[in-house]
Amino acid sequence: MEYNKEYIQGLLFEKITGTISEEDNFIAEQAIEQDAGLREFWETLLVKMKSAKGSSFLSGLDADAAWSKTGPRFNEMSDSFFYRNRRMLYGAAAVLILALPFVWYFSSTTDTTFVVPEQISKQVHLKIENGTAVDLSSDRIVTVGQTHFNANQKELSYTSGDAGPKEWATLVVPAAKDYRISLSDGTQVWLNAASSLRFPVQFGPQQAREVYLSGEAYFEVAKNPEQEFIVHTNGPDIHVHGTSFNVNAYEQGRFAAALVAGSVSATTKHQSIKLKPGQEAILERGNLQTRPFDVQNVLSWRNGTYFFHKQPLSEIATVLSRWFDVKIAWKTPEVAEQTFTGEIDKKLPIEVVIANLQLSSGIKAELKNGTLTFQ
Repeated sequence: MEYNKEYIQGLLFEKITGTISEEDNFIAEQAIEQDAGLREFWETLLVKMKSAKGSSFLSGLDADAAWSKTGPRFNEMSDSFFYRNRRMLYGAAAVLILALPFVWYFSSTTDTTFVVPEQISKQVHLKIENGTAVDLSSDRIVTVGQTHFNANQKELSYTSGDAGPKEWATLVVPAAKDYRISLSDGTQVWLNAASSLRFPVQFGPQQAREVYLSGEAYFEVAKNPEQEFIVHTNGPDIHVHGTSFNVNAYEQGRFAAALVAGSVSATTKHQSIKLKPGQEAILERGNLQTRPFDVQNVLSWRNGTYFFHKQPLSEIATVLSRWFDVKIAWKTPEVAEQTFTGEIDKKLPIEVVIANLQLSSGIKAELKNGTLTFQ
């Protein structure tokens, strides 16, 4: 996954100073976990914070002077993270105004880049919080500490031994892949392409069962009336006791949770709605709403098929990007708004999928050097 460098740097500053919100901290944590280069950068910042040089640098900063120098720049930075969040910055100027010189200082003292190594990013892999990365592209058994991970074809299971609830791992499923995992409580999770799941190796007996999802996944949660199961996303959270549901939370501000069986609640800071089987919760302009959904359309991705009905090509192209690991470009932007009905079979070569789209719609598309261009 790619991250905007300036945006994440701003979040890391807030994280270090303790001023970050819960939502932004989740974004920062996801970025750190999913990007090996960013994680190394974050660890470098922590080391420098504790160093004599870093302490000296921070103690020598003058917030008022920094504001006088950088404040006028906000009007010039119309596309930046700081400009878009200027109200928040003004409200916490005494602390956050140090972000620009702080990030510049630490960025200028490291050669770290935010690129996941190619041999890892293209394979399903598991990241353990002790720094270990486990390639799951082939059948294998891996032991990390007290935990024995068993990767079998397209599924991961494990026994956690004496591992405690503070030990976490992240399953990363890149574009063009999908994968299944059995959690320690028996919960089954199917992850769609370009998704990740952060989970505790062992759920604590006195705590809620909490996991963090980026992307899309289908859950069959093991029933346990004594322990609530919570799925955190970059939008609303899902609260459940034992049920089957699908969550699509690829993009910030876009969210859909479809309930197949049982009972769940979708919850934001200001709103909570309870779903019945056959209903899905969606996020519209920041508000949660419910509507019926078609099970075949929502869950077909698990069988490698994507159904679409009167959907704009821009949304279809996004699925193509995730499923076939290609970049999308537009020579004629208005083409992106054209709507189509049909299906995509993930098992077919992308060239066949493109040909079918062209034959059925009359649009033109070209695949070259990993980029699919529509015109």
